Amino acid sequence: METTNKIYWKDLVKMLQNNEIPQNNEIDLNDEMIEFKNVSLLNRFGFRVPEKQIIYDDDNIDFCDDPDITDEDIETGKISWSVKANFMLEPEIKQWIKNEKIEINSLIPQLMKNFYETVKHIQKNAAL
Repeated sequence: METTNKIYWKDLVKMLQNNEIPQNNEIDLNDEMIEFKNVSLLNRFGFRVPEKQIIYDDDNIDFCDDPDITDEDIETGKISWSVKANFMLEPEIKQWIKNEKIEINSLIPQLMKNFYETVKHIQKNAAL
């Protein structure tokens, strides 16, 4: 049976920066807030940090390791867009959705696609 040792996250970051990859270890977060740059390094080596303990400072995040997203990535499904939207509906529409058992998460993307294709079609034909 393998035993695991807890390593304080700051010590683990130093080890990983020096290309020392510890085996059979668990991260000790000590309920501390951790900067995203350190979380990113920890994640690369399989150590996870709960979202509530991550500090984000967008102005100081180095995105150079992030590969560019290509159209092919989206077309092949390698990367997908996720949009969260909040909007108000009249009670009658809410009831209709419930009665018809409509899956909003499936309906909205299809409506957006149809709307987009319609706008493109109108623009193309208007240019003729």
